[in-house]
Amino acid sequence: MKKILMIGTGGTIASTHTEQGLRPGLGTEDILRYIPAVRDICQVEAIQVCSLDSTNVTPEHWKLLARTVEENYERFDGFVICHGTDTLAYTAAALSYMIRNSEKPIVITGAQKPICMDVTDARTNLLDSFIYAADDGSRNVSIVFDGKVIAGTRAKKERAKSYDAFSSINFPYLAVIQ
Repeated sequence: MKKILMIGTGGTIASTHTEQGLRPGLGTEDILRYIPAVRDICQVEAIQVCSLDSTNVTPEHWKLLARTVEENYERFDGFVICHGTDTLAYTAAALSYMIRNSEKPIVITGAQKPICMDVTDARTNLLDSFIYAADDGSRNVSIVFDGKVIAGTRAKKERAKSYDAFSSINFPYLAVIQ
């Protein structure tokens, strides 16, 4: 069974309702409780590197993510990064250039609605991410969102409210998860 490291950064997927609206508040272990089926797919360890709304992600955070992957690269078969959707495509592109030709999958995902809501895309996106990260043919940086796998350098967020938020620009989807 593959060993996958989940890296938490915050975002809507990890948000809870507060007096100021949605705010990242769930840690990686909290998030994993919502997808118990992951135990049938892979072994998961989880770490939280930050807890941000993705509009606050900077190049320093990209360096932190790249360093986290690098420091754990030999111990794990793949990586799943939970991220906010507003800058998810930028992070995917940055990591694609910072971590080139990875033989291991580095999957970035998020959600349009928090994982703690009854109706959400978060559980499916996260479980799909682990399915893809645990697949023998997966490698490099990619985004898994709404059942589509998009190369990290080709993603663009085109819709703010639809579960079908990301498109692959001038490149086919790497896979479709059904």
